[in-house]
Amino acid sequence: MTRADVTPELSLRSRVQGGSAWGSLNVALSKLLQFLTTLILARILAPEEFGALAVALVAQTIALNITELGTTASIARGDRNPDAIAPTVFTLSLVTGALLTITMVVTAPWLATALGDASATPVIQVMALSVILASFASVPTALVWRDFLQKRRLVVDIGAIAVTMLIAVPLAMIGWGAMALAWSRVIGQTVSTIGYWIIVPRRYLPGWNRVELPGLLRLGLPLAGANFLAFILLNVDYIVVGRELGPQELGLYLIAFNLAALPSTVLTTIIRTVAVPAFGRLAAGGQLAALTPRLVQGIAWAAFPVCAMIGALGTALMTALYGERWAPAAVALLGLGVFGAARILSELFADLSVGAGRTGGLLWVQAVWLIALIPAMMLGVELFGIAGAGWAHAVVAWLVVVPLYMVTISRVLGARVSAQLWAFLPLAAAAVLAAVIAALVASLVDSPWLALIAGGLSGLLAYLAVTVPVWRKLWREARAVPDQPAGA
Repeated sequence: MTRADVTPELSLRSRVQGGSAWGSLNVALSKLLQFLTTLILARILAPEEFGALAVALVAQTIALNITELGTTASIARGDRNPDAIAPTVFTLSLVTGALLTITMVVTAPWLATALGDASATPVIQVMALSVILASFASVPTALVWRDFLQKRRLVVDIGAIAVTMLIAVPLAMIGWGAMALAWSRVIGQTVSTIGYWIIVPRRYLPGWNRVELPGLLRLGLPLAGANFLAFILLNVDYIVVGRELGPQELGLYLIAFNLAALPSTVLTTIIRTVAVPAFGRLAAGGQLAALTPRLVQGIAWAAFPVCAMIGALGTALMTALYGERWAPAAVALLGLGVFGAARILSELFADLSVGAGRTGGLLWVQAVWLIALIPAMMLGVELFGIAGAGWAHAVVAWLVVVPLYMVTISRVLGARVSAQLWAFLPLAAAAVLAAVIAALVASLVDSPWLALIAGGLSGLLAYLAVTVPVWRKLWREARAVPDQPAGA
């Protein structure tokens, strides 16, 4: 019996609000700890050691996101009894996780050489352990997602990140280099897996139900394929930069990408804590199509100015936060900031498709994205180095990916493309204006910290002033969103 079976039924709005609040706090604290850890390690480790980590992350990230073949989405959507499908999902996750772990260990020398840093071989092999560990947490994670248990999740996630930091910093100080980063992540994943098993209200053992398998794979395989392509997309830049420019430039680019991705990662993670189960219920009630333009406008209003500030204040950001030796990474931030805004919209569109139970279109969008990005990335890096990598992401995302997603959402939900465009284009223009103001103000100040503060405040205030009608309208509409029972 699940938690939803033994407690009074809460409204969907109440569960979304509670999950969002705790999820937001979780993301804020998690990213703060991760950010502090990176700041500390950047003062200890050289850029090429971060480059070795980037090489290992290429393999690990792709593997982690296909370990359960996308089948956990069937649990997370909240429209099925997990008793019927969770054991089969668990078995699939363990089998694929084990195969992927072995593959990473065996192919590590080839992967490291192919990605431009042969010294990363042992780092890849250590990081492979986190893949099998994560597969043990696949079903508990989906149950936490399904039942909006974000308050419990906060304790687990913060504990795992704190352990990672407490392991990584001392090991780096005694000279472990990139291996300090690798082992700390494996130990952190161990803590996380154990924690998720503790906090879920019901624990499942591996099992097998052939009757459920076709339905699980029908929803999961397109999603897994899309995730596979998505994480190749988010790592193809590391591959090209590593091969063409070497581990030092790759380390600089890794720090720049992580900083530029911070707003999109935080916002999409907050949204994802509640999006799929909430969207699934709204789609079942026939309300999701009407809400789509409001959702797009709300996310764009919050995300665009932050992404714009990162691009406009790149030199001040890198120098103030990481020190002078990381200042060359700033050239990548302008393009990466523009890309971050498009990435947030893309993640929202993908969650809308999953919530609606229509994942087939995601795979095609990701495939076209990859086909367009590879030549753009190779040309950008060849001509402009790591700055070209950032702009390759931005150009492809805005000119190819976002339009494709809007067409996909129009077909899946019936939300008009024109309504989606009108929801975010004025906000994009306002964000560009804010970025120009921020850059001009920052250029008048010599101190990196003062330039960051003065430029950031000027840009954000200008953005708020220009978008007054939008955020007032969003506030009124948020209070008027139709509610419904959350269901089990």
